[in-house]
Amino acid sequence: SRGINAEYGDNIITNDLDKLITSGTVGNKITHHHPLFLALNTELDTNSVKIKHVQHYDYCNSNVEKFVNELSLNLKNLVINDFDCFADTFHHSYEKCFRLETPKISKRTMQNNPWITPGIITSVDHCHKLYDKWVKARKIKCKLGELDTKGGLCHCPVCNTKRKEYTSYKNFRKELKNVKELAQTTYNKNKFNEAAGDSKKTWQLINKIRGKDKRQIKPQFIIDNEKVTSRRVIANEFNKYFVSLAPKLNEHYLSTTGELKVDPVPS
Repeated sequence: SRGINAEYGDNIITNDLDKLITSGTVGNKITHHHPLFLALNTELDTNSVKIKHVQHYDYCNSNVEKFVNELSLNLKNLVINDFDCFADTFHHSYEKCFRLETPKISKRTMQNNPWITPGIITSVDHCHKLYDKWVKARKIKCKLGELDTKGGLCHCPVCNTKRKEYTSYKNFRKELKNVKELAQTTYNKNKFNEAAGDSKKTWQLINKIRGKDKRQIKPQFIIDNEKVTSRRVIANEFNKYFVSLAPKLNEHYLSTTGELKVDPVPS
């Protein structure tokens, strides 16, 4: 955002008045390109590019039960004299039961895939382990010259291991795919049942499944103190602005004789 004037570029999102809570620029002395901040009351666009998320804690049902038992046991065996002691005990139990030893990186979130259950996540992790075991097995070369990483027709111990690991991975992956498809179908079916009798919500669900959701943030600009949503008018105003840049720069930096104006260097 330029700190000189309120240019059109600043209005792309900040003038979405229906959803805007607050916005502004953060002044700094480094550059005239001021950082822009804003808060919008809008829904997440679940069909946009899915960003990978780093998961540091696992809140599956089994870990919740483990946490309850761990905390209950600690509170029973320890003498809690003040709140700080309780907070330390709670934090220790929380970290022990929920924190992952190795953070997971995944595109799965409740917004992206709401039908994914903790059980399915556990199965996906197990499928990854089976795949890793097959990759490890297929790196070992067959002494009889078999090149098929899945074991081929060779029956040496190395190829038998490759075939076994690949078969385990392939069969589990197939079953997991069926489970995920069933979970997604069941989730969508329940959503349609909830929207039964409401054609608007039904079509919203259909379009969401098809990836045809309407944009949550529509282009809105304030031009001459009027809110404008017409794309053609907005485009024309942008053109007027950028076309006017060259004459303004010439007027500011060129003299009447066409010479470049240069400020004297301070001594």
